[in-house]
Amino acid sequence: MATILKTVQKSLRKVFFATEVLTGSPITAEYKAWRNHFLWQRLHLGLWIAIILVLSFMCLNIYDVLFPLKELTEVPEELKPLIFVLFGAMMVGLLTCLTIHKTWFGRRYPEVVFLGLSWSITLVEQIWATFNGFAIPGFLAWFLVFLSQATLMPVRWTLHLTAQLGVVIYYFGLNTALGLKLPPPENQKPIYNVTMMLALFWFCFICDLGVYLYDRLQRSEFSAKRALEEAYQKLRTAEAKYRSIFENAVEGIFQSTPDGRYITANPALAKIYGYLLPEEVTENFTDIEHQLYVDPNRRAEFMHQVEEGNISQFESQIYRRDGSVVWISEKAYAVRDEAGNILYYEGLIEDITKRKQAEEALQEQLDFLQVLMNTIPTPVYYKNNQSIYMGCNKAFEEALGFSKEEILGKTVYDFTSKDIADKYHQADIALFEQQGVQTYESHLVYKDGVQHDVIFYKATFSKADGTLGGLVGVILDISQRTRTEEALRVFFHAVSHDLRNPVLGTLMVLRNLLNKGEMGHQASGIENKTDALSPMPHSLIPVPRSILERMVQSSDRQLSLINSLMEAHASEVQGILLQRQPVQLSAVVEAAIADLEAILQENQDSIKNLVTANLPPINGDPTQLWRVYTNLIVNAIKHNPPGLDITLNATFESDRIYCTVSDNGVGMTKQQCERLFDLYFRGGNARNSVSLGLGLYMCRQIITAHGGEIGVKSTQGAGATFWFTLPLFYHPNEKALRF
Repeated sequence: MATILKTVQKSLRKVFFATEVLTGSPITAEYKAWRNHFLWQRLHLGLWIAIILVLSFMCLNIYDVLFPLKELTEVPEELKPLIFVLFGAMMVGLLTCLTIHKTWFGRRYPEVVFLGLSWSITLVEQIWATFNGFAIPGFLAWFLVFLSQATLMPVRWTLHLTAQLGVVIYYFGLNTALGLKLPPPENQKPIYNVTMMLALFWFCFICDLGVYLYDRLQRSEFSAKRALEEAYQKLRTAEAKYRSIFENAVEGIFQSTPDGRYITANPALAKIYGYLLPEEVTENFTDIEHQLYVDPNRRAEFMHQVEEGNISQFESQIYRRDGSVVWISEKAYAVRDEAGNILYYEGLIEDITKRKQAEEALQEQLDFLQVLMNTIPTPVYYKNNQSIYMGCNKAFEEALGFSKEEILGKTVYDFTSKDIADKYHQADIALFEQQGVQTYESHLVYKDGVQHDVIFYKATFSKADGTLGGLVGVILDISQRTRTEEALRVFFHAVSHDLRNPVLGTLMVLRNLLNKGEMGHQASGIENKTDALSPMPHSLIPVPRSILERMVQSSDRQLSLINSLMEAHASEVQGILLQRQPVQLSAVVEAAIADLEAILQENQDSIKNLVTANLPPINGDPTQLWRVYTNLIVNAIKHNPPGLDITLNATFESDRIYCTVSDNGVGMTKQQCERLFDLYFRGGNARNSVSLGLGLYMCRQIITAHGGEIGVKSTQGAGATFWFTLPLFYHPNEKALRF
């Protein structure tokens, strides 16, 4: 018997904890929570029904005591008083379950209240009978309880089965084990029979099956409802999301019918068309072809292209609500029914007016740049980073003898021999690697078949993302310059031999005459002291000495002018040759002042030197810098009346020295200041000056060769200040540089 009980217990445990396997569908936590709540709610109703049921039977027995009933005549008289104890025990159990039902424990564990309800009627009755020494077959109470539970609380069929098995096992197992019999007068009959057991089995089976089917149906409905709610929630979320996209999209979204009406429109489309609300678009547009498009034929073309397939970048001009014209770009496709008929068109509209304006402005700029390039008489071209020609001007076309269409997309190999093309291509590669500016001289055969001396000026350019875009090149024809340089060399030779040498020879003869005249004059004085009657010696000059002296001075000035002219043109063509070394500027200034002391005294001019010896040294040519100071001081003396005050100063600024030569003279006009350093420019107030206007020009050449700048600040009547800068960089190994 004990083995049978253990087997049944294990089986019940497996059944109780394997519900998901038996039901064929998983039980979610949400459904469990709903089921427990449902069970808890129905228990409240079941408890009150059970209490009323017990009370009704108590009333029946009370009535039987007062007014005996025939159907209760078979109940032994000694049992009738004990029945009230049974009903009292049942009532206590039910009230206890009702009290627990209202607590948190009852809410959390409704199955305990369920079993308490069931066993308060069925099992309490059996225990009461056991204590009274007999077995009572309370099938009526069992059927009422099992049926009412299956009807009112049709969930958790395993719980129903547990409640049933508890009573059945007690009745058939314990009563049999104790050998109890039925109460009199039927105590001679067995406590059970096959018919009763079969009926009880099928009654419990039907009740449990009904509970199981209802529970499963509820579970399916709950899952379906939950899935539906989730789907609906997702749908609402998706609808809200797409509604948000629809409402807040920057592009216009539309649906239009083939007959020219708008079905739907979003706020962006209304804004593009000049309306405040999307409803105004759907209400006002009944003929899109004529109401919207500037060119009505665009609607027919739009429909034709959509019928053939999806379209994008369909650009058109349209009228806005206020009559203004804007550009739009449409992307659309046709929505069809099952038969393939077009129901409506759906797509996006973008306002591209600003882009169109930008494209037009860009095209105007490109056209302007092309015209500007074509206006430039020098050949100009540009290539991509693969050395392929991407553009050029008219001068480049004329130089090569090819049209622009024949040049674009080609390389240098398509226009010249491989040897020359390799040279140019390697130069491009070197420029792409270093990315900067490239300059070199070469030869180029123009379309006339003549070889020209040219200089290539090339520079790289970058794309918007910073990567290498290609190069821009300019071809400068220096054939004329070469010929000019050759002519200058001839000119220098002519000046040197045909002008300078005769003047130099005349100057030497005049100086010799002066020297001989001086010697003869001295000798003549001695002879007169010894012999007053002696004739005049033959070495006496028949020309007055003052004339010879003026001739010498004139020849000196001519030689100085010729030397200045040759030096200016040499510096223009060849540049200033500098012998760089560390130079203390104060020493250069002191040397220039010392050399000019005589002319300063002659003109009664004063000079103040504020250039100190604590300035850092510069990397320069002391002789050329001496010339700068000398020219500036002499220029101030020549262009101002006597009694001039001149001030020299120099200050250290960052990586350079700022030098000034100031005076309190008559000053200059703005126009004179602008041209003062030009070649051959001469001021109008020079005293007794026959210069060519090369002094200040040479000053600019020298300062520029040093890497500095020079200028002047002056107002008429308030003196002038000449300024120049000198950098401080010094390279010890660099002795001579040509600029």
